Amino acid sequence: MIKAPTSFIQRIKFIGPSIIVTGSVVGSGSIALSPLLGAATGFALLWWLLLSLWSKPLIQAEISRYVIATNQTFLESFSDMPGPKTNLKGKQASWLVWFMFIGVIPSIAGMGGLAGAVAESGHLMIPILSTELWVLIACFVTWFILYLGTYQTLEKILLGMVFFFSVVTLIIAISMQSTPYAISGSQILGGLTFSFPFEHAALALAVFGFTGISYGEIMAYTYWCLEKGYAEHNDDQQEVKAWIKVMQTDVWATVFFVTIGTLPFFLLGAAVLNTLSLYPPPDGDIIQTLLNMFTTILGTWAKWFFIPLAFFVLFSTLLSGTAAFTRTISDYLISMGLVGEQVNTRSSLIKIIAFIIPLFSAIAYFLLPNPIILLLIAGIWAALGLPIINIGALYLTSKLSRDLQPKLLTKLILWITLILQILMAILILFSQIVGFD
Repeated sequence: MIKAPTSFIQRIKFIGPSIIVTGSVVGSGSIALSPLLGAATGFALLWWLLLSLWSKPLIQAEISRYVIATNQTFLESFSDMPGPKTNLKGKQASWLVWFMFIGVIPSIAGMGGLAGAVAESGHLMIPILSTELWVLIACFVTWFILYLGTYQTLEKILLGMVFFFSVVTLIIAISMQSTPYAISGSQILGGLTFSFPFEHAALALAVFGFTGISYGEIMAYTYWCLEKGYAEHNDDQQEVKAWIKVMQTDVWATVFFVTIGTLPFFLLGAAVLNTLSLYPPPDGDIIQTLLNMFTTILGTWAKWFFIPLAFFVLFSTLLSGTAAFTRTISDYLISMGLVGEQVNTRSSLIKIIAFIIPLFSAIAYFLLPNPIILLLIAGIWAALGLPIINIGALYLTSKLSRDLQPKLLTKLILWITLILQILMAILILFSQIVGFD
């Protein structure tokens, strides 16, 4: 058993789950949806994007606090929530666990949208292969990597992708300041005035659900923490506290990477795509539309720079998102008593689901070959699920011993975010059922 590090420098060496989660977030939310939000609304919803990026990591950290302290999985923890429960094969599962299990369906729709976006960029890179064939290739390679790989392999692959992506987007955003699309201070201040263009409510809500840490990534993060070894403490209180500090350091890394990987794309969309009136994307072609951000700033040669970048970033999201599904769905099946648990049950399920998720992602795309719509479906569901996770964070951390509980200020912020998320859920339902005139 590894002893928990106690200094900041030592904790930095144990960062890892944040890298995988960033790989999952920075593709779909950052490169796909956030620039489209900028294209649709200009700078008006800059405050909304920042709220999405910075409010959810606190929930992520507090759920992870409980998982690390108890060495339970996410779903084992949520099975302790009050309310109706099922009891199958000796496994109790709360109604909240079943509700979240339903969310696998729209989440797979989002994976289909990702596979389609990967395929679009792959087709632009190598046109001889059709988009449909690229979907199959992307899903097959995802399965193959996950079938052969381990947590350590995944962490190393995504570390390189995330680092390269973050550096490049910052360079492009800085380069924009020497062009006619340079961003002014008044535009930034205008984006912090809390205005909300209701005609784009569905897109804004999907962006909130899919940029930053969605409830799916919050859930997946806890499994990466367990696999990284953050819960190896034998109930020693000092060790528990030390590992919680490691996790909190890792969460701050998530905030940093996700912000620098997302904000530049929103700014590019607001400054370039909005000016060119490229929302909605012509013919629904998201990659071709986003390509304009790079070619307008750097010139036509940037096409051959952006397309491989988009391909690998989106593929990293498909890979890390599928990897998260292998853990979460396995835990669903076991925690709910749908599958009896034996010695190697969990590892076997992970291998099987690593094949099933890419397969169903491809099917989702072929049934509805529009990546934007598929991503909107998943993003809106993700926004609806956030209040449940927030309630779980408040309830579960209250069950910990007093010296392991979060500070009063942290609890207060969780309550405030919960109220905002409930209001958002009501807004989602109203926009979809009644609509805004």
